[in-house]
Amino acid sequence: MNAVRWLPRRALITATLLALCAAAGLWLTWLIGELSGPISQSGHHDFFAFYAAATLVHQHQAQLLYDAPAVTAIERQIFNHPTGYAGYMPFLNPPSAAAVLSPLASLSEASARFVWLGVDLVCAALSAWLLTLGFSAKIRLLGVLAVFGTFPAFQTLVEGQWSYVMLLGALAAIPLARRNHPFLAGAALVVLWLKPPLFLLVVVWLVCTGRWRLLSGAVAAVAVLTLVTLPLTGIDANLNYVSYTLSVTGAHLSGGGAAGSTAWEGAFPNMEGLLGVAAAIVGQQHTVAVDVLTLVLSLLVVAVLVWTMHGRWTVRPADLQVVVAAMLAALLLDPHLYAQDCILLLLPVGVLLAPRVSDHHAVRLLLACCVLLDLATIDTLWSQGMFPAPLHLFTLCVAIAFLAACVRARRIQPQRGTVAATPAVSSTTTRPVPNVASPCASGAALTRTRLAPLAMSTASTWWPMRSVT
Repeated sequence: MNAVRWLPRRALITATLLALCAAAGLWLTWLIGELSGPISQSGHHDFFAFYAAATLVHQHQAQLLYDAPAVTAIERQIFNHPTGYAGYMPFLNPPSAAAVLSPLASLSEASARFVWLGVDLVCAALSAWLLTLGFSAKIRLLGVLAVFGTFPAFQTLVEGQWSYVMLLGALAAIPLARRNHPFLAGAALVVLWLKPPLFLLVVVWLVCTGRWRLLSGAVAAVAVLTLVTLPLTGIDANLNYVSYTLSVTGAHLSGGGAAGSTAWEGAFPNMEGLLGVAAAIVGQQHTVAVDVLTLVLSLLVVAVLVWTMHGRWTVRPADLQVVVAAMLAALLLDPHLYAQDCILLLLPVGVLLAPRVSDHHAVRLLLACCVLLDLATIDTLWSQGMFPAPLHLFTLCVAIAFLAACVRARRIQPQRGTVAATPAVSSTTTRPVPNVASPCASGAALTRTRLAPLAMSTASTWWPMRSVT
């Protein structure tokens, strides 16, 4: 009877795996085709901004990193046609990031792109290793599929984005925190400084939950990185970045170019997160309506998270569901969440895989995550006319998972201090559980947990299960 009952479930898992592999083959074919062919107007041009920033630092003109004419002039030497919504690709990262990229300026743009592709691939391989550390070869292969074989992975590689660098640093924070090295775990979060809004959300979380050693590690790492690169960037570049970041924030509040010229211009509806949903519902050109709806949705997410955290703000160790809920909330609140950064969904997956879990549960969790990541395809390709509407299924599924994690967290009695080990989990493969202490990139700690089976819905979202002490 058990074998008969498992047949439909096994068939669904097999069909999902085959579909994901087929999609991965499509992304790989597209990636090879674009990287091996000439630059075209319909291609991906984000790397132009990185190469232009590297060139300006290399030429000792870092103060011009956020100057549109200076960046445009360099990009026109690469491709003599307007690109992006503003006619050029702006550099949005801190000056320290441009300093890291500056050695690429000694190469041609084409050569630099392949060198940076190699860096991305190394970061991705290390991320896949960390994600499935201690699991069987079968789970290891699924980890490779999750990291390399989804649409956000394609976007990261074809655009030359930082997403794999951020993923690697944040995943590295999990084992560091579990081994009771909170300062080093916080230092690993310096990679999130590449996206200041996301870094700010993490800082707020660490302050509210009193994770001071993690916070000090993160802030110290940002300060050290800024000081070390200061001889290359100069003070003016950093001051200009503060001003430019405020201007970009204003652009997000005033329509991103849809209702007039702004410092940064881009399409909101093909973003993920709450801002993208609001713009898709009311139209990006209706700036006030977009701002109000985004604010309302954001306040709802924050209110649910605060409700979940009631009586748990300073609990040590924090419950698994609280950690996952906080990470999912950060993705929803991120005001600049394009498809490539959706790869950060692997962070809560890494937290769920960190405690003892069976291979069967890990398979279903990783497959469901892959499906969610590929849902980001719809909103991105909508902007290229390949889909009739931005459906935001990725954001919807993340919101459902967030609510599920919050509800389950409220059902668990807060545990203070060290908790007893849980009974063994029956599985084909079990792993020893070390002492658990603050294993997530946002600085919260895990209790020792036992995961109940994860149900895959027709939307293929995953449901974080309650901890059993």
